[in-house]
Amino acid sequence: MTTAPPRHARPVRVFSLRLWLPLSLVLASGVMFLIVLAAQQQHYQRELQQFADTTAHAELLETRRALETVLRRGDGSGTDSVVSQLGLEPAIAHAALIGPDGKVIAATRFAWRGHSATTSIPGFTDEAVQQVRQAQREFLHLDLAQLRLTALAPVTMGLQPGEMRATRQGLLWIDYDLRPVAAQTWAQLRQLGLMLAAAVALAVLGLLFLARRGILRPVAALRAGMQRIGAGDFQHLPQWRGSGEFRDLGIALEHMAGQLQARSTALAESEARFRQLSDAAFEAILLHENGHVTDANAAADRLFGTPPGGLVGTPILSWVAPSLLDNTMQRIAHGAEGVWEVDMIDTHGQVIPCECSVRKRQLGHRHVRVVALRDIRTRLAAEAEIRQLAHFDALTGLSNRRFLLEQVTQELATADAQPRRAALATININAFQSVNDSMGMGVGDTVLRIMSRRLSALQQQGQTLARVDGDTFALLMPDLQGDLGAASAAAARSVEMLLAAIAEPLEVQGQVLHLSAGAGLVMIPNDSNDAPELLREAETAMHRAKDAGDDHVHFFAHALQEAASERLALRSDLRRALQTSPCPLVLHYQPQMGSNGRLAGVEALVRWQDPRRGLVSPAQFIPEAEASGLIVPLGNWVLQEAAATLHRWQSDPACSAWAGPLTMAVNVSARQFREADFTHRIEDLIARVGIQAFALELELTESVLVEDLEATLEKMAQLRRHGVRFALDDFGTGYSSLAYLKRLPIDVLKIDRSFIMDIDAPGHSGQGKRPAVLIDAIVAMAHQLDLKVLAEGVETEAQHTSLLQSGCDLFQGYRFARPLPEAELRAWASQLEAAR
Repeated sequence: MTTAPPRHARPVRVFSLRLWLPLSLVLASGVMFLIVLAAQQQHYQRELQQFADTTAHAELLETRRALETVLRRGDGSGTDSVVSQLGLEPAIAHAALIGPDGKVIAATRFAWRGHSATTSIPGFTDEAVQQVRQAQREFLHLDLAQLRLTALAPVTMGLQPGEMRATRQGLLWIDYDLRPVAAQTWAQLRQLGLMLAAAVALAVLGLLFLARRGILRPVAALRAGMQRIGAGDFQHLPQWRGSGEFRDLGIALEHMAGQLQARSTALAESEARFRQLSDAAFEAILLHENGHVTDANAAADRLFGTPPGGLVGTPILSWVAPSLLDNTMQRIAHGAEGVWEVDMIDTHGQVIPCECSVRKRQLGHRHVRVVALRDIRTRLAAEAEIRQLAHFDALTGLSNRRFLLEQVTQELATADAQPRRAALATININAFQSVNDSMGMGVGDTVLRIMSRRLSALQQQGQTLARVDGDTFALLMPDLQGDLGAASAAAARSVEMLLAAIAEPLEVQGQVLHLSAGAGLVMIPNDSNDAPELLREAETAMHRAKDAGDDHVHFFAHALQEAASERLALRSDLRRALQTSPCPLVLHYQPQMGSNGRLAGVEALVRWQDPRRGLVSPAQFIPEAEASGLIVPLGNWVLQEAAATLHRWQSDPACSAWAGPLTMAVNVSARQFREADFTHRIEDLIARVGIQAFALELELTESVLVEDLEATLEKMAQLRRHGVRFALDDFGTGYSSLAYLKRLPIDVLKIDRSFIMDIDAPGHSGQGKRPAVLIDAIVAMAHQLDLKVLAEGVETEAQHTSLLQSGCDLFQGYRFARPLPEAELRAWASQLEAAR
């Protein structure tokens, strides 16, 4: 069931009484004053009109009668007196009696007498005379704008001789100046207005006083009371006297305050109980809304190392480990609920693994997420300790027999489904019991710990090294490539390296021990599909090796043991070949071409011409030389022979056209490079043979670089001071070459042939990146580091063209020439130079 969202009433418009109440009173008073003024203005106009209609009209009629009486006497001697009498009136500006002929008979100005009224009297017009004579009645014209009143009346003149009845008519003209009348009226109006303004002002002040006392002060008191209630003060509320609406509001406010106080007290008690329960919880509890923490208990503050309340307001994601941010953001976005594990971070940056329980809750109209976090570091440590005890040896820290058998069982389960092989070897230290008997069990334990560290240092990725018995170790080697012969040879070489590590001198309590071990090896899959049985077979082969009294690996299978014996014979013959003169080893040289098509260098590649075996492939004898340590004398022989060959070419005038700028590239193994006297050997070789140092380029693999980087840098820097160049071989097949490129003084990157072989394929299938894209990236990166790029294994014209477009600097492969003996290389290079 869903609830409808709350409906809000229309907002009520409010205004400030402190501002608008006085302003309203002033405006109302002003309107009243204007109304009164308008009324007075109308009264003023009525007064002037009444003066015209009453006073002036009566005076006009009376003067006309007086003039007509004087004129009937016949002599007309009294007209001047009548008209002059009018001049004494303050409101009359001018007065005149005008005869029928239009001339002034009598006037308030003597100068007008006997003259034409039209020309003498200002403002006198014949039209007014005609208008009065036609109407035969008086005429008054009031000009309010000029405050002038003109009064005209017809006057019957006296009888002329022979007339029985007077027929002639004159005209009485009176011009009133109403300004004195208006001034008197305005004076009365001003007096009245001032009295009115004073009355209005007193009324406004009185109303303002009443409004302040009766409205503003109660409103302010109510507001102060509400503010105190909002601040949690329910006691100091305003007290009311009298009666009225505000007292009712005050009583309602006190009632509301009482209810709020009761609810607040209940809420505070509830929150206190909740806070006590929350703080007493072992779990850290947080509430967050829109990604920000809104509340947290004391356990949360302790978990993250913040002061009380320090989590409130912070983004919840700021406390999540960066590796889990994306996953956590998705869960929040989808509103996920449930229990899962998540890594948090405290204020010190320490990662805290936690069990996280998340629930959504609704608080009023808000939706919050409640997160409960439980620190599981103790639990994980206990689980790890249990796993350690269950799967690892307490003395050496290596895997124990149980864990090894589990790994072997997993390998057997997938052996048939995977096109690869695995091997299981066991190694037992010879005469170890004598160490315990002569030096004590404590020394024996120390020896076992040292041996476990030596073996662990040689353990490769994916392999499992275990201690399965007192002085017996086991090694599970998965992912062995090739057929059974190649896989067994690789496994035997790995185990032989462990045997060599055990045979190194060991100093304990001031005594140097020389120990040896026997090793047995069984391949997976074989006839047995049982892990314990495979381990017993490997131990059986191990005991055979110990019974034989040698330090070689013995296979459980007879055919594999024969192959191992053949490899041992190969090592013996190789050692003899290195000691034979003349040496049956020879060098072949593969050209390295520049982007301009010219010969830029050659790579020296060793071949073995054995009298019994014929030409032995380097893929056969180089791994055996590595495993047996013969790689050091073999590498020194190759360096000596390559340098001597380069000197012969550079000294021969017939080769000067192409051998002068030539670079001789020689592969150097990791073991050879780590020899203490390697640097001195190179310096001595350059001085003794007499070649230019910059013409010698040593090719190193990543295995040389990743071990003891500082020592490697020191050796390379020392040789670079003599001008020796360096190339990084098989670039792109390792894991950490990029991390060292900025520090190592490398001149050339050699792109492995695995990148080149599919570059001209008609289409690219699968989900991997196209080789051309990777090559473009490698070339661009190398050029940014001022390195040249050499592409190995170039076999077709299409590959060469594509690599040129990518910006490769050097090329090597069958597209140009196979590795050639010295004589054939001379002829090939001379022919190439002649063709230019």
